[in-house]
Amino acid sequence: MRQTKISLAALLVLMMVVLGACGNGNNSASSVNSADPSETSSGTGASSSNGGETNSTPEKATIRVGLVGGGMTPIITQIGINDGSYEQAGITVKKEEFSSGADMVQALVGGSLDIALGSYEHVLRQQKNGLGVKAYGEIFNGGGYALVVKKDAPYQSLADLKGKTLAVTKVGSLSDTVLREGLKDAGIDGSKDVQIINGGSGATMLAAIESGKTAGGMASEPTVSQMVATGNYRVLYDPPYDFAGIVVMAKTDWVDKNQDAMRRFLQVSSEINDRAQQDPASAVAAMLKEFNQVPADVMETAVKNQLAKVPEGLKVTEAGAKKVSDIEIEQGVINKEIPFDQTVDLSLLPQ
Repeated sequence: MRQTKISLAALLVLMMVVLGACGNGNNSASSVNSADPSETSSGTGASSSNGGETNSTPEKATIRVGLVGGGMTPIITQIGINDGSYEQAGITVKKEEFSSGADMVQALVGGSLDIALGSYEHVLRQQKNGLGVKAYGEIFNGGGYALVVKKDAPYQSLADLKGKTLAVTKVGSLSDTVLREGLKDAGIDGSKDVQIINGGSGATMLAAIESGKTAGGMASEPTVSQMVATGNYRVLYDPPYDFAGIVVMAKTDWVDKNQDAMRRFLQVSSEINDRAQQDPASAVAAMLKEFNQVPADVMETAVKNQLAKVPEGLKVTEAGAKKVSDIEIEQGVINKEIPFDQTVDLSLLPQ
């Protein structure tokens, strides 16, 4: 594919527009509590339990879905909302965007959402609190961030960054956790051997790297592909390990009452993934509705990068769940490992 050449000035302007759009999306999260619970399907529709395949029209369902705005880790759901796949299957998805996973999960626990798309760590934390929240599938297996450096930077691996300043979106955030894990694996103490600072996202992260304030910064898609497309940046580190990054989580009592709705949501999500994996270009138009300032060829690269981390069959892997659990234990968030079958239920995924 030809490499898109975008000037740094144009990229800065483009990212500021994207950030503005994301900010507007986050503002919509404040209205989540006004959602009407009566609009959620009871899950007793006409579709069968074998993945929704039936000769009759399935009963319509409305599902309130929360996600953190600004990135592409929930790509499967983003495609399905924007290309009409859920609607065609009789599912109206009421999307609510949040600025943080913690706020989103609070809305889920409070009953303002039916499904939340976020890191498995939130499932573990709710289980620790005695709340019935489980993961019913996974749409992204990874940390969602990569470390980007200038193309001519001398660093070839994380081991070369000792003594350097590195930027994350926010200290204590997922991007910070993912970076520190990588540094630890490279024999570098993230608290002593490097300085980690807040770098924000989009244009602010780009400016921090370009100015030399930081040796590299953690960015997510489509920002990563935009930066690389200029020819001035490269990815130094993209976490290679299993990590239950974006799971489909819900309260168990809601799922018990709405099994058909959840089953159909997972079935359609699986079909979207199968279609996009076979033809990534087919998902570009849908994703440009989320990020309309990104060139189509850059978006196709970003789509391919994200789809490569969607797990087969949308299944949460035990390795990915354990990685998150180990980090939570190390950070003192939970004090012991919670059994996989207590936090994950894959029985509603298409077989």
